Amino acid sequence: MSQKNPKNSNESEEEIVDIDYQIEETENVTTPKTENKKSSLSGSAEDITNRELLDELEQVYKQLEEKDELFDKTHKRYLRALADYENLEKRTRTERARIVKQANERLLLKLVNLAESFEKAEVDMSNQEGVTLDSVIEGFQAVRKQFNTILKNEGVERIQAIGEKFDPNFHEVVYTKPNSDTEEDIILEEVQIGYLLNSKVLRPTKVVVAKNITQGEN
Repeated sequence: MSQKNPKNSNESEEEIVDIDYQIEETENVTTPKTENKKSSLSGSAEDITNRELLDELEQVYKQLEEKDELFDKTHKRYLRALADYENLEKRTRTERARIVKQANERLLLKLVNLAESFEKAEVDMSNQEGVTLDSVIEGFQAVRKQFNTILKNEGVERIQAIGEKFDPNFHEVVYTKPNSDTEEDIILEEVQIGYLLNSKVLRPTKVVVAKNITQGEN
């Protein structure tokens, strides 16, 4: 009996050892499978993420291409509009110069006609015997009327001054004159006639204005 017990004890230890070994082997075998499964899942998730990133990048590139095309179209339209504007500006300058030239020619032609009227009046007075002062005055009045008509047709008007209240927009004071019978700043005299050109001041009227005299002033 005593001899069998050690053997039985050894057998039990061997059995225990075998069981432990089997457990270790089982763990060693099953663990790689679990890791492989996790690795496979991880790899699949990475593939999905990469595809999503590629899709996003593709969309971004597509949007950039669309933006580039839009920019090119807009830039071309801008260049065409700029060229059209420059051409229009050149045509406008040319047309303005042509109009000014024609206006000058038209005005000069009118002045030439006026000069001819002076010459004609001079010849008529020289050829007539017993020319009177009245006839000379009538001749000059006719020429003056013609000249005023030319100015009016060109948009030139005389600024009204005498009897008007001084207006710095149209009048220029040469000096003031004491006057107790007239309201302050009323224009008494014209030193130089002023003119408007198309309702704008061509030359202001130089005037003498009234200054009231109050008691106690010297």
